[in-house]
Amino acid sequence: MEPFGQDPAGIPRRRDVAEPLIVEAPSADLARALIQRLQAFPTELGDDGGCDVCITLTGNTDRAVTDILHAVDEWLLEHHVGRVRVRVENRMYTLNEPQRR
Repeated sequence: MEPFGQDPAGIPRRRDVAEPLIVEAPSADLARALIQRLQAFPTELGDDGGCDVCITLTGNTDRAVTDILHAVDEWLLEHHVGRVRVRVENRMYTLNEPQRR
């Protein structure tokens, strides 16, 4: 996932910020709990009435996505959320609650 842009001269370059990763939380309360867990990332509630959590990917986007998905797994376990949909780069994924160890 290497997003690119162009500088003013039209020369391609890597952007620091990709499309946001969006987690579709089942409720506004759970969305706020996820934002608390993701304090290391720039996050905001979406315009959908408060259930989408939009996370800005900065720096190394591959590393950011990995860290965010681990945090979402922990959130799923903590709040007993069976599954959640995640959108990134115009693709939709479903994350299921991980098995407890």
